[in-house]
Amino acid sequence: MISADIKPEVSLGDQFTVLVLKGKGDSIISRMKDGRVILFNRENPIFSELEPGMIVDCRVSFIAQNYIIVDPVAPPEEGDEAVKLGLQMVSETEN
Repeated sequence: MISADIKPEVSLGDQFTVLVLKGKGDSIISRMKDGRVILFNRENPIFSELEPGMIVDCRVSFIAQNYIIVDPVAPPEEGDEAVKLGLQMVSETEN
């Protein structure tokens, strides 16, 4: 996912903002700084609004060794903030 708001260790109920990315096929994901995949809860009513390039506030609902599942807690946004978060992701992966 790579957001400045996310700590390396996450706990159930933590909230942060993530950038929605295109996954394999038609899926959408995000990524944490440590490489873990962030999956979005498909049963959440906001899930259908998510598209790659958007940012969304989420709450951690499940934690596994290689991934976490989050529930969107607010409608997604697109625009300047999403672009800034995407650029931040690229700059952090290059360092």
